[in-house]
Amino acid sequence: MPWKQILLGGDAAVLSDTAPVDVTKSAASAGTATEASRQDHKHDITTAAPGIITPGDSPTEGSASSLTRSDHKHGAQATYPPSSHALSAHGNAVGNVPFNEQEATALALENQATNPATTKVGRIVFNTGDNHPYVYTP
Repeated sequence: MPWKQILLGGDAAVLSDTAPVDVTKSAASAGTATEASRQDHKHDITTAAPGIITPGDSPTEGSASSLTRSDHKHGAQATYPPSSHALSAHGNAVGNVPFNEQEATALALENQATNPATTKVGRIVFNTGDNHPYVYTP
């Protein structure tokens, strides 16, 4: 059966009362705990100010273990040419769209009266026939 019903509330594992570990720039780990985390748990994360923009610098990931906030600002020299950052409008996606671990806000699942015939692994639909979400797995 390629379509699997996604787990809904009431069918989840026992919840943990242990605080989660802080977010770091280290290798991902599946962990070993046998309990599930609570919906409202919180991770701490270290933030820092971004560096100064220098014309001619090449982009790099950097080596700091802290992150910058989404509303951060870079300092720039008085003669820095802002026209070099001209942006063009983006059209509709015609292929895969890399989210780079960013959130998709106000996202709605595809509504279908029955699970469609498909070969796309990972496709998610909301079945309006039984009011449950499903994911396609071969």
